[in-house]
Amino acid sequence: MTTEPLLSAVGHQELPLAPRCRERVPALPRYATFDIGSNSIKFLVAEWDGADLRTLDHRSSTTRLVEGVLATGELAEEAVERTETVLRSLREAADQWRANRRIAAATSAVRDSRNRKQFLKRISGLLACPVLLLSGEEEAEITFHGVAADPFLQHRELLVTEVGGGSSQWTQGGGGAIEARLSVPLGCIRVRDRFVSGYPIGGKCLASMLLTLEKQLKEALRDFSPRNRTLVAVGGTATALAALVQELRQFDREKIHLFSVSADAIQRILEELSRSDLARLQALPGVPAKRADIFLPGVAVLFSTLAALGIDRLTVSVRGLRHGLVERLRKA
Repeated sequence: MTTEPLLSAVGHQELPLAPRCRERVPALPRYATFDIGSNSIKFLVAEWDGADLRTLDHRSSTTRLVEGVLATGELAEEAVERTETVLRSLREAADQWRANRRIAAATSAVRDSRNRKQFLKRISGLLACPVLLLSGEEEAEITFHGVAADPFLQHRELLVTEVGGGSSQWTQGGGGAIEARLSVPLGCIRVRDRFVSGYPIGGKCLASMLLTLEKQLKEALRDFSPRNRTLVAVGGTATALAALVQELRQFDREKIHLFSVSADAIQRILEELSRSDLARLQALPGVPAKRADIFLPGVAVLFSTLAALGIDRLTVSVRGLRHGLVERLRKA
């Protein structure tokens, strides 16, 4: 696959991880954030150096919390236990980093479940920090602020999109101000369940999926104006796409952050993916094996966003909701 150039040869890159220090009392406020998503949990420990965030630790773990919600309307006990196991480990990491300001947020899977109050009570006690249950619009706003705080992007007019497991969000604005926001239940797990019966999906299934998504998004995004805006894609689908185009065998945030991919390249990737069985999808460079079954549907949402808005490329950011949560803590 063809590698595309970075948005800028001298663009902002997040710093590499600092050596772990368990004894020193932090000189600066140290933030820990927990993003409890439908497909994965994302964790960040960072310090604010006066100009930007300094990343100390970042992790992503697949838990598929949304598993069973669509069928039963409730979070499955097995999925909750997987999530608790990961969160327990992440709380220990936050303790080791001596993170003194912490916050967690739950998104689509939890807000769509009937037993969300019980779940939130369980994890609030486990994490011993505030746990926000975000609406789709709040999720979109906080994610936007996390992306827009990037020094390389903060003076640009932005349109930020995130394809999650249960829902997808779009937010546009500039100078830190939000002009439009949208959240719809078009996450990659929901799109997979709606369109995919098995792999390879074939050309007809792909065409039907893209036609339906583009039509739905054209109507949903009618209040968005992409002119003179940078479309920034965040989340696991976007970062895996950037890694795949570059054929990265390991996650490399410096090569992924601010990497630009054209609509034509994404279309070629989708056509290739439509001919791939699950084993081949699991072997793709840069795509985590646990994401293989939902990667094509997620990329389809990104491509349909470009088609619906008439945009010819997107830029990938490694920032997202957890960075926006730091901004919330920092400015509180």
